[in-house]
Amino acid sequence: MQEIDNKLCPQNVCTGCFACKQVCAKGAIHFKEDKGFLYPEIDASLCVDCGLCTKVCPVLKPRIAANDNQESAVSYAIWNNNLKDRMNSSSGGAFSALADKVLKGGGIVYGAAWDDSMQLRHIGVEDTNGLEALRRSKYVQSNTDVVFKDAKQNLKKGRQVLFCGTPCQIAGLLSFLGNMDYPNLLTVGVVCHGVPSQRSFDKYLQEIEKEENVKVFDCNFRSKKRGWRTGLNLVLSAKDVNNQVVVIDKLLSTNVYMNAFLKQYFLRESCYNCPFKGENNGYYADIMLSDAWSLWSAIPWGQVDFSKGVSAVATNTEKGRNFLKGCAGGVTTLERPYAEYASNSGLRCARKPGNNDVSFEYLKTHSWMETQAKYFPLTFRQKMPLITRLIIGENNAIRFKKIIKKIIYR
Repeated sequence: MQEIDNKLCPQNVCTGCFACKQVCAKGAIHFKEDKGFLYPEIDASLCVDCGLCTKVCPVLKPRIAANDNQESAVSYAIWNNNLKDRMNSSSGGAFSALADKVLKGGGIVYGAAWDDSMQLRHIGVEDTNGLEALRRSKYVQSNTDVVFKDAKQNLKKGRQVLFCGTPCQIAGLLSFLGNMDYPNLLTVGVVCHGVPSQRSFDKYLQEIEKEENVKVFDCNFRSKKRGWRTGLNLVLSAKDVNNQVVVIDKLLSTNVYMNAFLKQYFLRESCYNCPFKGENNGYYADIMLSDAWSLWSAIPWGQVDFSKGVSAVATNTEKGRNFLKGCAGGVTTLERPYAEYASNSGLRCARKPGNNDVSFEYLKTHSWMETQAKYFPLTFRQKMPLITRLIIGENNAIRFKKIIKKIIYR
């Protein structure tokens, strides 16, 4: 990758990790918005030309990834033995088990959480009560603003730190830390499909709030109300004019925000050629988390209830492997072939739809539903697997699929 001196990262490859801003002691870097995403700019009146902003950029100054040789990674299927933690998670609750171990040891855990205005920001929590805000997948780019600096201060104090984020955020943190090997730092990456902007999500919420006459205060992109994989059910929690809690379900064609996300619309430009994917530079995190979507076809039926969710975990470093072993009492672990873990499409760069830019412009002046109808409608063929799971149930759908495979390959 070509290194560019004395210039900030070009906008088309900038991941928005905020490392450059956080390293600048002069406050010379501010952010501008373009297509809903934030990009850094230098205030020449404050800049002293120290060059720290370019030296800390993980795109301009890439390091060797933890698993640049992916054959060295070890992968597992994992589910949390605490049923409440598992059900309150998007998959098997592996993150909760890792975070719980750190918090019980007096450490601090960083992750993405909604603030009071439904803006997604990285925060640090220091007790298990705060952990709930960090659980569950959130398909919006979180703002890391000042958390790298906060994490560094805690690391220097000797506290154990778990930092969870997307691969580019992990890369940004490590670059900010000067690529020093802090023994008390555990990095946990999430397999990232790509990140939509906060502004796109804001527009979606505003339309829902106007339509339902409510104020949204929480969003669960992947509720398990109808099972782990049934329809990727988005559930909004809101309050009406009488301050009563209202639950709003979004499924199939009404789940328009998720439909766009799954078809890779409106992602940050860098996501379409992410330098921190396994197919490019590789992953930096000690541990990578994703969903064990393909596990059901490989283990005996009855060993796990899939409707409750299963995590797929890859350990890239010895530190990650040792830490995971230390969580053995809280999780059930099955070692699996790395190829099974690597079947998750999120390990590869997103592909930009040909009509992405024109549909984004259309969205500026039209509703999400109108944009979906015109540019990325949910077809009958796409709906059928989801409808089948809704009608006969997720576990029955898995049994049915197994029976069909046996008949075909008999």
